[in-house]
Amino acid sequence: MGVIESTSPAVESLRGLHLYHSERSNCAGRVRLLLEEKNLPWTSHPIDLKKKEQVTEEYFSINPKGVVPTLVDDGRVIVESNDILLYLEEKYPEPGFTPASPSEVSAMHTWLQRSTDIHVPGVKTFVYANFDPSVIERSEAEAARYRTLQKDPELLAFHARHDPGKRFTREDTEQAVAVLRAAFRDMEADIARAGWLVGGSYSLADISWAPSIALLVGGSFPLQDFPVLMEWYGRIAQRPAWRRAMSFA
Repeated sequence: MGVIESTSPAVESLRGLHLYHSERSNCAGRVRLLLEEKNLPWTSHPIDLKKKEQVTEEYFSINPKGVVPTLVDDGRVIVESNDILLYLEEKYPEPGFTPASPSEVSAMHTWLQRSTDIHVPGVKTFVYANFDPSVIERSEAEAARYRTLQKDPELLAFHARHDPGKRFTREDTEQAVAVLRAAFRDMEADIARAGWLVGGSYSLADISWAPSIALLVGGSFPLQDFPVLMEWYGRIAQRPAWRRAMSFA
C-alpha cells in the first residue's frame, strides 16, 4: 500500500483526514467519492493543475510523484488513489464496499489494478491528446523544473510528449482509444451479469472506475457504443455521494 514517510513538517502536523486533490482529476474523484460514501469528515486542499501548483518542491515533498490525490490521515501520508481506497476501506469499514466472497474480492482487486494500469496509456493519454493545447502547454522553464523534480520514468516519458514545441498525435489518440475500448467491452460483460462490476453489489471497483468515465464523457470519448456501461454510470451519478464528491472545485 502506498503509505510513505513525508518530508514535509506541515503535513506531518495535520490532524484528521486531509485530501490534496483537483477537480479535473479522475483519480482524486474516486477518493472524494469514497470519502463521501462513508460520510467521513475531511479537509480539502485543492491543487490547480493548470497553474502547475503540483510542480513545486513543497508538493513533491508530500507526494514523490507530484500527482493528485494525496491523503493525509493524522500526519500519515497515503498516495496512489486505489491504495487510498483500500486504506480507507480497511480503517473505516462501515459502510463497507467490499464483496463478501473471496472470488469477488479477488475480482474487485483485479478491476482496481486495471484502473491503475490503464490510467496513463488510456485515460491520461486520451485526455491530454484531446485538450486545447493551451490547457496543457508549459514553458521551457516549467518543463525543466518538472524534469528536475520528477523521478518516475513513466511520468517523465509521458510529459516529455508535450514539452514545448511537441503535441500528442493522432496515433496517440488511436492507441488510447483501443486500450479504453478493450476495457469497456470487459466492463460491459461484467456489469451485464449482475448490475455492477463485481457481482450484485456496488463496490470499490465501481467507485474506482466511475470518475474515469465522467472525465471521458467530458472529453467527448465515443461512449455511445457502450450502453450497458453508460446505464451503470448513470446510476452511480444519481447517488447523493457522487453529487457531493463531484461538486468540489
